[in-house]
Amino acid sequence: MPLTVIRTIRPSPEWQESYVRVNKGQRIVIDAEGSWSPDLRNRTGWCGGDGVPNAIAEEGYLMPGTNIGALIAKIGDSKPIAVGARYDNKSQADGVLFFAMNENPNHSNQAGSLMVQIILFD
Repeated sequence: MPLTVIRTIRPSPEWQESYVRVNKGQRIVIDAEGSWSPDLRNRTGWCGGDGVPNAIAEEGYLMPGTNIGALIAKIGDSKPIAVGARYDNKSQADGVLFFAMNENPNHSNQAGSLMVQIILFD
């Protein structure tokens, strides 16, 4: 039977622990709803889990090559993965799931939040 957990994720470039432990090979489905802004002062605009369209993060961001403002995750100390508004895949590692906004850690002008539903399958 699947386990469903809901978490609110702040728009921060700091990793936020979900307190959800996953096992390598376990199917994970993540759905993100809501809106947040990676740069409220400069009015970059609001976006969902997929981030700002056509705004690719450069070096210095948590996950270069992925949209700025996108929802990203990591398992334990593993490399970040792009989650976006929906993710359905098998875990590549054992550990606790962490979330963040794909943002430059030197920026601190974000706003909003995403409601994230995590579904773990046996």
